[in-house]
Amino acid sequence: MSRAKLNVRIDLHKLGHRIVLMKKGFISVDEIAYELGVALNTAGKILAALARLGYVEKWSNRTYRVCKHTEKLFTY
Repeated sequence: MSRAKLNVRIDLHKLGHRIVLMKKGFISVDEIAYELGVALNTAGKILAALARLGYVEKWSNRTYRVCKHTEKLFTY
């Protein structure tokens, strides 16, 4: 039986940029887990890393507020 798992790398700056451009006020751990196809624990770690980079800030236990001021920081 083969394993159905794969190790991947995520460019947190690109993901943070996309989240800001979605123009949503809040994003949840559940949404990230669903969209990326990862476990809730992994999605929480991704959002915590995005918070350290300034793209989101923790709002509640499983919800993060999207920081609008970061929209001006992109140089893509």
